[in-house]
Amino acid sequence: MQHFDVTAHNYDFVFKDSFNLFKNDIADFLKVEMPGIASYLETEFTEVETNTERMDLNFKLEDGSILHLEEEIEVSVDDLIRFASYDLKLYNRYRDRIRTIILCIKGYPASEAAFNAGSLGYNTTVVNMSDKDGKEKLKELKDKIEKKEKINYLDLIFLPLMKSDQKMVKRVKETIELEDKLDADQKFKNNLAALTIVLCDKFLSSENMIELWRDRKMVKFFKYVEEQGKKKGKEEGKIEGKQEEARLILMRQIKAKFGDTDNEIIKLINRAELSKIEDLSEKIITSDSTEDIIDFLKH
Repeated sequence: MQHFDVTAHNYDFVFKDSFNLFKNDIADFLKVEMPGIASYLETEFTEVETNTERMDLNFKLEDGSILHLEEEIEVSVDDLIRFASYDLKLYNRYRDRIRTIILCIKGYPASEAAFNAGSLGYNTTVVNMSDKDGKEKLKELKDKIEKKEKINYLDLIFLPLMKSDQKMVKRVKETIELEDKLDADQKFKNNLAALTIVLCDKFLSSENMIELWRDRKMVKFFKYVEEQGKKKGKEEGKIEGKQEEARLILMRQIKAKFGDTDNEIIKLINRAELSKIEDLSEKIITSDSTEDIIDFLKH
């Protein structure tokens, strides 16, 4: 039997290629005031390995903060503790303020969900997906697509998570069929389908995935994801190896100029994004102290 591991790790390439959809439409979809999206951030850490223990979506915002977006059928204290642990990992890596927004399918009685553990407090914003009528939204989107009018693509890919009396797998099928009717190139429609699948993955059983696979319209999509995932995995492996080599060379440069490498510098270099790593070599040459290097890596 054909098996497909539908996880955020496998679909990172889709989110990276398509994050402009979120950048352009997220505020209108969520109805939450926040800065614009600047870039997509990876969703997995080495400490978080299973499909049930991974963050859904992370974005870097224009003010330097991070948007952590989660989807849940219901929100419990256990969920909040799990999200808080993810946010601590994010904060440990990036040291930037985090905004966590939960898309709650069955609804939540308040616009915020939080807990107070004494020395540690945690607050999130809840978007009630049960307030969004999936049946009405489907009709609205069909009408706009037929008339070739502009739509919010997030309304489309999150459509299966809206209020509905249909099963999730049926909603996913209808959504992808609707995406296929868009007046757009095939790669864009494949990306929308991939986004729809991965955003609903945690609510779909293995039997659901087999059902989707048996649908002939899904064959091309799954092959596309599988091929792109393998290709991206090879590319990322090469890039990751080069980045690690660059970090080691930079640490040697710092040690040669300033003596033993400060532990804080090592941590900052390991967390640094590629753009910082590329500029650090020149900064080492022009710096007079390790304090200059630390300041550069922090800002």
